[in-house]
Amino acid sequence: MRLHPEHAYKLLSRVDPGRVYLGQPVGLRDGALLALVAAGLSAVEIAALQASAITMSGGQVIVAVHRYGTTWTANLPTGLGARLLAWMSESRLWAEPEPVFRGRRGPLAPAGICKVLSRYRRGAPHDPAALTAPRSRSAQQTDRSSR
Repeated sequence: MRLHPEHAYKLLSRVDPGRVYLGQPVGLRDGALLALVAAGLSAVEIAALQASAITMSGGQVIVAVHRYGTTWTANLPTGLGARLLAWMSESRLWAEPEPVFRGRRGPLAPAGICKVLSRYRRGAPHDPAALTAPRSRSAQQTDRSSR
């Protein structure tokens, strides 16, 4: 799935920063993911991103990634940088050589990042029900039988 930076920037309005799932602040994480896509990073670069590659200089957030064999830096605008800083502060990973985005079973893979982003892509704006995981088949059958 290819998500263009302009589209990711528009999808940022759908993110609820207060959204929590199993005690984890997934709203902050999702906002940071979309901010990085809006800055021009790919899912592979985001998955490989280490916390030590994120710095601040002159009041701007700078992200360094490896692209085509060289180190490429992205200066994030204030709005995008604030979302990434909120996630970094919540996860307490400043200057650590660890992945920025982790799931329950380890670092988030590019496919996992695409899955998170696709939820916002297909969900209606400000519709929390559209952004949750799909319900199991047995739960749907239980709902039908109780009607």
